[in-house]
Amino acid sequence: MTLSGREDQLTVVVMVLAFLLMLAGLVGAVIPNFPDTLLILAGAVLLALRDGFTLADGILLGVLALVAIAIEALGYLANTLGAKKAGASWRGVVGAFVGGLIGLFVLQPFGIFIFPLVGALLGELWAGRKGKAAVKAGVGALLGVLGGLALKVAASVTMVGLALLSLLF
Repeated sequence: MTLSGREDQLTVVVMVLAFLLMLAGLVGAVIPNFPDTLLILAGAVLLALRDGFTLADGILLGVLALVAIAIEALGYLANTLGAKKAGASWRGVVGAFVGGLIGLFVLQPFGIFIFPLVGALLGELWAGRKGKAAVKAGVGALLGVLGGLALKVAASVTMVGLALLSLLF
């Protein structure tokens, strides 16, 4: 086998691995606490390395890294933003945040949905709010989590699209 034949085989292996990483990232976008954007970024890095890592690749990877960091951060803060938007007091917002942290580790994957709601509700009860106001803050936290998840899916699809588009140029 010639050296170019081995290089061709290596290129195919790298591309298949890159596509598998990005596919896993896309599937993982709907799974809480899955490193979806990081897998997509890793796949994009492999694609960039495949053709010698051009300046355009560096710019694309920089943009994808910024998107990945922003989406991950927003995903963790979405429950607090949802609670705040629903009219939660600062205690309800803190409760949603603490509930979100607990949900990262307890009763996965459902904890990420349940604990922010419960945390916001308990925070509102602690603040002296009753009934509908407390429940509204909890539902707001849950809607924030769901909104963050939808945004994460959209960002993941965009990241993969940009990485694949880079193959054409």
